[in-house]
Amino acid sequence: MCGRLNQFASIPALSLAGKSLRIERRTKKKDEDKKAEVQVVNNICPTDYADVVTLEAGEMCIERMRFGLVPSWAKGSKAEVGRKFGHTFNARCESLFELASYRVPILRQRCLIPVRGWHEWPDRATPYFIHRTDDAPVLLAGIWDVWESHRPEDWETGPIITSMSVVTTPPGRYMAKFHDRSPLILEGETALAWMQPGMQPDDLRPLFKPYESEHLEAYRVSTTANQARNKSEEALRPIAPPVPQAGDEPVHIENELSPQLKLF
Repeated sequence: MCGRLNQFASIPALSLAGKSLRIERRTKKKDEDKKAEVQVVNNICPTDYADVVTLEAGEMCIERMRFGLVPSWAKGSKAEVGRKFGHTFNARCESLFELASYRVPILRQRCLIPVRGWHEWPDRATPYFIHRTDDAPVLLAGIWDVWESHRPEDWETGPIITSMSVVTTPPGRYMAKFHDRSPLILEGETALAWMQPGMQPDDLRPLFKPYESEHLEAYRVSTTANQARNKSEEALRPIAPPVPQAGDEPVHIENELSPQLKLF
């Protein structure tokens, strides 16, 4: 699972396959959901908005999308579709081509989400922050869609929702210490391939591979990261040493009264 994202305050310089990318921010849609105007950097939760890289007419663009895909065919008001599609923030690679919410976006609307890192909860209560040891951006594979309300009650707050889901795979060896799913992480030529138009299922399936890298690092953070309202750097502050790459056993959570007070 990948239910909390963390981004940089401004999009860092990105390069793929040795080529620097020139990225422009897309002009905001006139009737875009007004919530998209609010930048969230730390502890981005489902229904928050995150910056996403798309490919339009051969050019890379940045646009802000709701974390949690609302399919274009969804019926109802913003409030109704928001409740109905509250758990579409992850899209399992095994069912992308079958589920109604994802089978069109996976073929036509793929994206990359550049993140500083993300959180996982091995026991549903104890958060860990995963990032690269060099703090380089990690590119998560995503799919996106655009939904529009035709209800008068949604005109004031913006009837258009542009939204995305993070694609997930089974975990690599290191990520298996924390969860039985992992975001699909792409680099170099595979990241470029993900963005290209015209890709068919047989072209995309080989990209659905668990990510392995000695540069991944996870460490325990304060339980304040569990609170969706907490958008501070506190959600990323380590309270224990990083979990070593060696070994295959899941992390062991000690039963402590105040684990957030444990320092190293």
